[in-house]
Amino acid sequence: MTDGWFSFERAGNPKRPDDFQSQELDTLFLESATVKLGAAWCVSFPSMRLIFFWGDRSQFNEKRFKEPGRFGYYLRRFHPYFERFVAAKSLLLSREITDCADASPIKYIGLKWMEDRPAEIYAGNGFIFIYELQETRQNYRPDINMRAYLLDRSELGFRICSQAHRFFERIPKSVLKIDASAKLLLEQFFSPNCFDLVSECDVPFAWPWQKSLELKNGLAIPKQIPTLSLVMDIRNSSSAMLLTRDQPRFAGFIDRAVEGAREAITENGGYFDKETGDGVVGHFVNAENFEDASALRDALVAAKSISMLTTRLCGEYQENLRLNLDALGCAIGLFADRAVWLYSWRGVRAIGGSVVNASRICANAKPREVGYCNTIAQMMKIAGITPETFPTSGVTRPIKIHEVREEAIPSATFATVS
Repeated sequence: MTDGWFSFERAGNPKRPDDFQSQELDTLFLESATVKLGAAWCVSFPSMRLIFFWGDRSQFNEKRFKEPGRFGYYLRRFHPYFERFVAAKSLLLSREITDCADASPIKYIGLKWMEDRPAEIYAGNGFIFIYELQETRQNYRPDINMRAYLLDRSELGFRICSQAHRFFERIPKSVLKIDASAKLLLEQFFSPNCFDLVSECDVPFAWPWQKSLELKNGLAIPKQIPTLSLVMDIRNSSSAMLLTRDQPRFAGFIDRAVEGAREAITENGGYFDKETGDGVVGHFVNAENFEDASALRDALVAAKSISMLTTRLCGEYQENLRLNLDALGCAIGLFADRAVWLYSWRGVRAIGGSVVNASRICANAKPREVGYCNTIAQMMKIAGITPETFPTSGVTRPIKIHEVREEAIPSATFATVS
């Protein structure tokens, strides 16, 4: 069963296959004995993230390891590969190589050494491919046929790493950055899928969709975890579309706003969920007691950044309208509650109270306003948030929600970002 760049069944499924590295990557690198590869890497450019890793596991992928912890055993065996990569990355990713990463098509760049092992390097189409060979300095003899073979593998691998790249555009920018330590890179690279909730229930799962699983009667079932959700919407965008002189310009305007919001969310430690036509949804992982100052600050900074960027784009877009539209602007809602996180290579989703209520607050926010719930207001006081980080003065007003009886209409605080 393939899930894009990895081939695992869902976490916690006891029938999950024993293999833990992508069958597609195995097909790429094991279908021929022409080249003896120790490992293969792909780094995205210019974000400089580790998009995929493949390592020769034939020496330790044996069926005798049936006891709990076998997956952890397998993964630990890959650690030396990551140590060699980290030790040599300044050479493997030098300026002369990164300058070629945007070229098209992919082409052979040159030979570098990872300790005593040769690494053939290829680049193009926004990626850098690094192949660590099993040979040593004493017996390595470069061959034109070998380089043609690896170039062909790079072109085939482009499909896999492109899928991975779309996924990593939606998660925090700090994850899988190649300036991290070998241990952290190893943990981050394998963590999204390589865990077994049934046999390794004590593993401290690091990703939100892993924390959203728990064991009951031997089965993995969803559970809600503390989440701080952000929903952004461009007010009066439909009116702006109707008033636009040159309609194709409207698409560019919305695309810049959505991409800017996605960048602000992932740059500040959040997870990008989806775009909603003229808005976005993102999430930040909170602590169990909803007092995680770091997640709160990340969400507030992201909200402020999105509001300022989108407000500027809305102001600049006025020149494309037949009439001035003062009500064109950015509205944002923030809510801290619980949600179930889901994952696939297409992206990350969270479903629950945090998302629904952030959307409701957003719907009640005016252009240039960021609305937030009472829980966040209390968190801001405890964390000592200052106006330099986020506006601390706001007005409280009721939220109009049709599903709630009038006597129970809740309220939220709305701050204007300037």
